[in-house]
Amino acid sequence: MKTKNLPIHIGIIPDGNRRWAKRNGMDYFTAYKNGFDNLKRILDNIIDYGIYNASVYVLSYENCIKRSKEELNFLFELSKEGFSYIRQNKKLNENDIAVKVIGDTSITPEFVQNEIQKTEEETKNRKNGFLNLAYCYSGEWEINLLKKGETNLPSLNMKPIDLVIRTGGVRRISGFFPLLVSYAELYFTNMLWPDFNENELKKALKWFSLQQRNFGK
Repeated sequence: MKTKNLPIHIGIIPDGNRRWAKRNGMDYFTAYKNGFDNLKRILDNIIDYGIYNASVYVLSYENCIKRSKEELNFLFELSKEGFSYIRQNKKLNENDIAVKVIGDTSITPEFVQNEIQKTEEETKNRKNGFLNLAYCYSGEWEINLLKKGETNLPSLNMKPIDLVIRTGGVRRISGFFPLLVSYAELYFTNMLWPDFNENELKKALKWFSLQQRNFGK
């Protein structure tokens, strides 16, 4: 894709899995699995375009405390598969991209915490880019830590997000890294996440390239 002015750091809010399930007469679990498989494809696409910094809203804090036990058990098991996949991902490895999980992971099962620790440990020395996974995350949680004097917040050492893509037709950022999105361009699409594909990603990147970004000047 011959597009100038690509974002250095792209944020993704992959919304609409459950609505996709209803629309297609499927259960939530099938939709979540399809959504996960789609995320793998889109992350590969992003790297192919030379974008080596990405942040993804995997699960909000509210998701992690308000969804049913059955649904959460499935999501945690799917997460285990996801972290294992990320550690073995060829493109992340070849492009020297570190992985950081950000959120209140203390409320997750021990096996999930172990997978997170293993993923971060195995990728921590990579220096060319980063993949941030917002997991049981909320902007309020992070801001409260800042108010308490926490100085080791990951967001304080990250590049600002240039472009946020949110699928599912909802036009808000839902507490997605508030310390990083002050000057982000916000791209909203009605397409539900499992249907979002490389062509739609191209549209979003093309749209971004046409924005005049003066950062308050």
